Amino acid sequence: VEGFVVEGRRGTRPLVDGVRLSVRAGEILGIGGLQGSGASQLLLGLFGALGKRARGRVWLDGHPIRNTRPGQAIDRGIAMLTNDRKATGVVLSMSVIANATLADQRRLSVGGWRSPNREREATAVLSQSLNLRAASLEMEVGELSGGNQQKVALAKWLQTDPRLMLLDEPTRGVDVGAKHEIYQLMNEWTARGIAIILITSEMPELLAMSDRIVVMHRGVLTAEFSRDEATADRVLEAAMGKQRGTETR
Repeated sequence: VEGFVVEGRRGTRPLVDGVRLSVRAGEILGIGGLQGSGASQLLLGLFGALGKRARGRVWLDGHPIRNTRPGQAIDRGIAMLTNDRKATGVVLSMSVIANATLADQRRLSVGGWRSPNREREATAVLSQSLNLRAASLEMEVGELSGGNQQKVALAKWLQTDPRLMLLDEPTRGVDVGAKHEIYQLMNEWTARGIAIILITSEMPELLAMSDRIVVMHRGVLTAEFSRDEATADRVLEAAMGKQRGTETR
């Protein structure tokens, strides 16, 4: 990504201003920053959720791309877990099966018609791989615990067979046990070659899970750290606006 910008409201400064970064297959790139840093807007822009408000030069496997709709990003193997599970992550009134297959209906359908059998089979496989705890795959997602709701949201994106996962606060609102399960899953995904861009407000999580960390302040990258260089103090300083070399390795 080079020169990536997300416009704010008319007459205001950009929410993301000239960001440059890269992530490799099998790597977790963490993004640190305080509230209002622009990190979430960056991922939404890359995912096409902000339409033409987002612009910049983006390459995937060396090929230039531009996503102005989420459907384009999904077709290119990009998935995004948003930071508000109940508002944009899952549909609480729908079943586990309906949620887990929501983003991949094209492949699961037969002749343009939904296939309940395919949907059920795909969800059962995902449920097992994610260790989903649900009395039935037909039950409404709103009846599950927060951790299991989050697993359903992840299942929806894993069903699309992504190459790049944009994870915005993936462990927000889940218990300690579910957090560790999600960490284990992230390590499994990178072992399979999936690239991950991770936003988390929890410093221990950011430091432990990231192979590299970039830090944002008011829409601008202020620092980049390798795993060995990153400390809580250094990340916090950069998150408060102290500049450090931001050229990506």
